[in-house]
Amino acid sequence: MIGHVFLILFGLSVCQGQITSPPDGTSLTFLPGSTANITWSFKNPISVVDDRVWRFTSTDGSFNAKRLARIIDDEEPRIFESGLSGVTIVKPATLILKNVNQTYNGIYQFSLAAYSGGYSYVVVFIAKKPTVTVNCSTPIVVNEGDDVKCQCRGEGGNPSADVTWYKGGNKIGGTGREEQTLTFGNIDKTASGTYKCVANSHTLTDEKSIEIIVYYAVPPTVISLTSTPENVVFGESVVITCEAIAVPLPSYTIIHNDTEVVSTRKTYIITVLEFSHAGSYKCIATNVLGNSSKAFILSAGVTRTTNTPTTKDFGAGKAASEECNCSGTVWYMVVGILMSGIIIGILLCYSVLCSRRKVRSRKPQSNPEPKTTEVDTTYQELDLSKMNTEDNYQSLRVNAASNDQESTYTELNRIRDVEDNYQSLT
Repeated sequence: MIGHVFLILFGLSVCQGQITSPPDGTSLTFLPGSTANITWSFKNPISVVDDRVWRFTSTDGSFNAKRLARIIDDEEPRIFESGLSGVTIVKPATLILKNVNQTYNGIYQFSLAAYSGGYSYVVVFIAKKPTVTVNCSTPIVVNEGDDVKCQCRGEGGNPSADVTWYKGGNKIGGTGREEQTLTFGNIDKTASGTYKCVANSHTLTDEKSIEIIVYYAVPPTVISLTSTPENVVFGESVVITCEAIAVPLPSYTIIHNDTEVVSTRKTYIITVLEFSHAGSYKCIATNVLGNSSKAFILSAGVTRTTNTPTTKDFGAGKAASEECNCSGTVWYMVVGILMSGIIIGILLCYSVLCSRRKVRSRKPQSNPEPKTTEVDTTYQELDLSKMNTEDNYQSLRVNAASNDQESTYTELNRIRDVEDNYQSLT
């Protein structure tokens, strides 16, 4: 940039019509380490030229019109100490700079002391590779219809870099000095792809690529409405989550019992579940193309079921109104089981009691010996002819006593049999 200022100030052109600028122009660029030849020419005869002088003003300001070399009349060139190594003069007016580096950047002046003499300037750049930077991240993800801008800068180049955007080898837009902005208004999906920014300084270049992804518009569709945990219990926390597909991204509204908006985000968190939180919940997803909704019923129980809690998904493609019937049923089952056990216990006790009563009511049975028909000896020994005799009375007493003794033993046996029967039952 400083070189251009010098060009403007001093007017890089042939002065007074006698000196001819180098055929390569008045702005020359050389690669580091190369040899620079700057060749002027003039029309004056050597015999009338009194003095030829070469001067240097550096770009960084360290040298200001520093004399490099001089030829008086047509003598041999005289090289002055200037801080630039490898300076050589070839007659009649060629300046040679060997193994150049960044200190050689600046303006070189050739002046001619003669009748109708003059001077000429040449700006020299020692090439330096630029560095490319962009002010946008990659990839750039946008929706169809959005605006996109990405500025690319090619800085540090010598001379100043030309900056250009390309897509697939095709130039996009114009070329800027040290910067160029890639711009899209109301972008569409055809703009998706890879873009490359190239900064070029002489033969040295640098580049950087970015990717643009354009999503075309999609109307919203609510794909799921979930509650976590599935088996909700009063006093615990519950998270209701709505998921939808849409481009551009949708806004969310969650409504309780079709009257109260409880959330304008995709989630609704209930820190402590109360009876008032039960009921229907509807999620509405909306973007510029329309809206979609889905609903479900939230039921809660006093205690949690033994089933492992899982996220409940009410599915996609139709409104979900599925009710969680599993909550609040455990205590009913417990009461039913207890009542059934009590009833069964009563029936068993009653059955056992009846069985014992039947056993006790049975009469004891003995196994008497089979009776044999015998003629009572009492009557056989009775003789009517001897009714009044004492022998007859004695015989009757003996028989009666014998019969009483047998009946007594028989009765004792019966009592013993009955006791044995009761002992066996008890």
